[in-house]
Amino acid sequence: MRIDLRSRRGVSNPAAFILVFPVWYIVIGILLVLGFWMWSLAINFIGISQGGQALAVGRDPEMARRGVIAAGLGGFGTDYADASYSRAGREATASIDKTIPVQAFPAPRAITIQAGTIIRIEKFYSRPPEAGGWE
Repeated sequence: MRIDLRSRRGVSNPAAFILVFPVWYIVIGILLVLGFWMWSLAINFIGISQGGQALAVGRDPEMARRGVIAAGLGGFGTDYADASYSRAGREATASIDKTIPVQAFPAPRAITIQAGTIIRIEKFYSRPPEAGGWE
């Protein structure tokens, strides 16, 4: 087999690869960052919902939320430590608002996670409530 150095056949493939590779890298990077952001949003919303439900029944809401965060995000869940809870009358509220810096790519510089829930505390019984009860 003889190599023809004057042939122009096959020259465009390496040139196309060199031109397209940075664009491909940027697009895949943006998709990865946005995918992680959406996953973080979903996991934090599920965690906040579980924390609010735990608060409504009198359990530790932070333990319930951190369990979901640890299961869904693993080591990345340590950034989401600040959640606020309150219980007033017949409702329990839970929320998180956290901005996390992104170091993997030059843009975006940070992603913001916001999630909240309001749980109405009800006591349903199979019989009518006692006099002076909730209803």
